[in-house]
Amino acid sequence: MQANADQVEKDILKSEEMLAVDAENEKKDLPFQHKNEISIKLTEAENLLKDLFLDVDKAKKLKHLQAKEIEKDIIHLHERWLKDCAFYRDIYDQIDDVSLMPRINWGLILNQKQKELNGEEYGPTMVDLEKQIAAHNILHKEIIAYSSQLCVGSAGSKEKYNAFKKQYNNLLDNSKWRRHYLSSLYKYMLGCNHELNFLGEEQEKIKKQDWSDHIVDPPHIRRHYENFKNNGLLFHESEVNRLQDEGERLIELNHPASDTIQ
Repeated sequence: MQANADQVEKDILKSEEMLAVDAENEKKDLPFQHKNEISIKLTEAENLLKDLFLDVDKAKKLKHLQAKEIEKDIIHLHERWLKDCAFYRDIYDQIDDVSLMPRINWGLILNQKQKELNGEEYGPTMVDLEKQIAAHNILHKEIIAYSSQLCVGSAGSKEKYNAFKKQYNNLLDNSKWRRHYLSSLYKYMLGCNHELNFLGEEQEKIKKQDWSDHIVDPPHIRRHYENFKNNGLLFHESEVNRLQDEGERLIELNHPASDTIQ
């Protein structure tokens, strides 16, 4: 396992060195020198990484003492390999390959997805919010999937690709922010609903309680009520105050669901 890991490290390091050279060549409009060699190195590293992940699974099943550390190292190598593959596509996916690939109207697609994001609501009910979270999870996965399809070939030119890539990154950031806002709103509304349900239930108990002279065991009822007031109710009072403070904080931060929070 260690020998394979060392070889992957060497292949990745060598690829990174050659990628840096050809990146400079691209800036200077010079011919590439290492495209085929890098492709071979990255392919060899990919095959070794597959074997390493299988070895990690075996080590985990055998409860190897250093299994977690080994897995962390392999994942780090895999992340470097992925980064180099992406860099490889950015450098070598040039105009000579464009004619072989189908065009994708990225402007129309990205604008449409951005329009969907801009038009999405937040709440106002818990049922609405749960549906919105489910719908956005699907949309977010679609946006992430575009990353592997967006390239010079599908864009039509390097200039168009650069413009669409910038637009895509902005769309992805907006999608991540919506997911964050939906999550924070869900957590906040869940806390509010929990307190409202508790207080509503306790209020109904108090309303239905017989407080007349016909109470069977007045001392017991009184002790139970005093205990609720001095313990349970005080705890929930602090939780309600916390939720109110949290709501004000979210509104001050211009949370897009400020109306619902209010």
